[in-house]
Amino acid sequence: MLQFLLAFIAGALVKTVDWLDDTKKSRNPIKYVLAILYGVAIGYLISVPQLSAIFIAALAAQVFARKVDTAAHRLGFLVAALSLLVFSFPTIDPLLFFFFLIMAVLDEMDYIGRFRPLVEYRPFLKIGALLPVVWGVWDYVFGILVFDIGYELVAALTKSREAEKAAVSREEKTPVKERPYRSKTRNQ
Repeated sequence: MLQFLLAFIAGALVKTVDWLDDTKKSRNPIKYVLAILYGVAIGYLISVPQLSAIFIAALAAQVFARKVDTAAHRLGFLVAALSLLVFSFPTIDPLLFFFFLIMAVLDEMDYIGRFRPLVEYRPFLKIGALLPVVWGVWDYVFGILVFDIGYELVAALTKSREAEKAAVSREEKTPVKERPYRSKTRNQ
């Protein structure tokens, strides 16, 4: 149960760091603290045998797709890797790892045209996580879905916040039409 809570928290923290770096262009050092926290969480998730293959594959796909592109995300990646020295590195099934890696890389590709929604929804790894369900192993699909729920929850909250700020900004910039002068006394 702890691993699923940590997957949710890691997803939320990864998206928060994305938002601080990419949208807010923040220099606030809190993003480094959050990156360290998600790095430890992902490192722990990699150490859990039932989740290791999918989270190592997702992390590797981020590197291959050059998505580890800010100092905060590089720190999170480094902490995840180093935390394996503390949590231990489990034995993983290489075929399952490569399958998840292919699915994760497909998620990170930049699609165009009618396939553009695939960039936003990233369905391949989630669909691929269903394969082990055939053998009765639900942990992969639960782990990646819970991570994604945390990620998407923060995405929705930050999107809502940005839309709200944009609406207020537009209101402030819109000139108020001058009203015609009205006398307090009636002209008869």
